Amino acid sequence: MFDLERLPETIPVFPLTGALLLPKGHLPLNIFEPRYLDMVYYAREKNGLIGMIQPSISPFDVQEGDDQRGTAPRNRPLYSTGCVGMISELIERDDGGMSVLLTGLSRYDVIGEVLPRQQTFRQLRVRYDRFDEDCGLPLYSETFNRETLLDMAAAYLELYEVSPKWDVLEKTCDEELVNALAMVCPFDPAEKQALLEAVPLTDRVDLMQKLMGFALTSGQAGQMDKFVQ
Repeated sequence: MFDLERLPETIPVFPLTGALLLPKGHLPLNIFEPRYLDMVYYAREKNGLIGMIQPSISPFDVQEGDDQRGTAPRNRPLYSTGCVGMISELIERDDGGMSVLLTGLSRYDVIGEVLPRQQTFRQLRVRYDRFDEDCGLPLYSETFNRETLLDMAAAYLELYEVSPKWDVLEKTCDEELVNALAMVCPFDPAEKQALLEAVPLTDRVDLMQKLMGFALTSGQAGQMDKFVQ
């Protein structure tokens, strides 16, 4: 696996609401805005690493623009935890954009932003020590039931008409299964952030099952305040 000590203290970041990358997970990205094309070129020339992070959500902030289309304000506050990924696939398209696949390596905590900004994209100073198991061998756990999790996830995803590759998921180790389900399930941004920040795998499983269970019994989603203080 990737050596934690090889991860840099400063990384370029792609702030994107609703995007969840977890260790050993795979996140496809459609890159088309010039500043993020610059980010990919920069990462490719350096070490191939890009940090995913969500803009923070506050009921007191009125944010205009659309993250998905690159029109959101450039200096939005960010959450304090993200995940760094390695560019594992990159396709330059005829329209000038890029299709990128990131493979998650480790979560990180933000120390601060690199200012004054030296590039068109944002860079953060980060630390990884709270997530020292992320770069290790795939984790297995006897503290949760895989079949129960898979059955609940299948029912939850059916509500949203999402059909993942179950044959692939069922062959993964526990950590890859949990992280893949967390990434593919249509949780809201605050819920995804809470899953990202759940350090032990068992905590992530517990939270995910609570979120799916509530949606299955009530037909509602986005009830993060019921489970996270």
